[in-house]
Amino acid sequence: MKKYDVIISGYIAFDRVIKIASLAKIGKTSIITNNDNNVVEFGGCGINVAVDLATLGYKTLPVIRVGDDYESSGFASFVKTHRLSEAAIKKVTGVNCSSCYLVENPSMDHITLYYPGSMDEKYFLNYDEEWFKESKFALMTVASRKDNEEFLAMTNKYHLPTYFGMKMDKTAFPPVFLRKVLKRVSGVFANKVEITYIKQILHIEHTNQMFSFNSNLQFVVVTNGKKGSTIYYRHDNKIEKAAIGIVPADEFVSTVGSGDAYMAGFIYGLIKEKDYLQSAKLGATLATCIIEGAGATSSAPDEKQLWERYYRFFGKE
Repeated sequence: MKKYDVIISGYIAFDRVIKIASLAKIGKTSIITNNDNNVVEFGGCGINVAVDLATLGYKTLPVIRVGDDYESSGFASFVKTHRLSEAAIKKVTGVNCSSCYLVENPSMDHITLYYPGSMDEKYFLNYDEEWFKESKFALMTVASRKDNEEFLAMTNKYHLPTYFGMKMDKTAFPPVFLRKVLKRVSGVFANKVEITYIKQILHIEHTNQMFSFNSNLQFVVVTNGKKGSTIYYRHDNKIEKAAIGIVPADEFVSTVGSGDAYMAGFIYGLIKEKDYLQSAKLGATLATCIIEGAGATSSAPDEKQLWERYYRFFGKE
């Protein structure tokens, strides 16, 4: 019996969402429309997924570094409140935790400004192999190049099924290393821009050719905003393709964290031993729940709430 359901890598971020009434342009003033523009929400890809899964009742192990303001910022309390394991949280001194400013235009597209802080590669601290021995699954999101390399090496050493949340960070995932990641992982999550970049790196024309590049690859999910998502997956020695529609939201507040929620819902499905198609539907369902809250995890559902919404849209299969 493994101690943790999922070990998760990725940057942390103290998020501030700034909504603007018009596109930001040099020499022009854009009016900020949200009164809570200076409110800090704790997040980052890995933390968002960890919180979503913990809210569903599963044990997550985020691998992160924090700084001098870990306690004073309230982040330590946030970690404890959401029942995230602190076993893989290491503290460095002389620097603060990472910060992120998300500038959102009326179309809900984002400009992201990020300060690495304690997550900077120069503060890297060695990983404990026990973290990986005690985990059932692994999820790699974007972190520093050194963190990414160590995480991949450890998951490979302990033969963990590893899923990859692709983020367009060419410093963290330069072409040679990205190919190494794509050769190793069991599943990939990417948006339309990211999957185009992946195909360029692999010199392929079609997404389903990724399965030839990596014989261990089980699924590729391509998200496409309001158009839903597409999943490619192995089934009966064939590569199947299916479109997953958007699950209607009761209220549309913000898309921040919705992509991370999709990954969390999908991985939740895998933990529950659901097939890839149903896992994708669970991902779409959880993503919609997050859209209804201002923060990246503020409206994360518990297990009962998730399934109620799932059945409402997809029915009982």
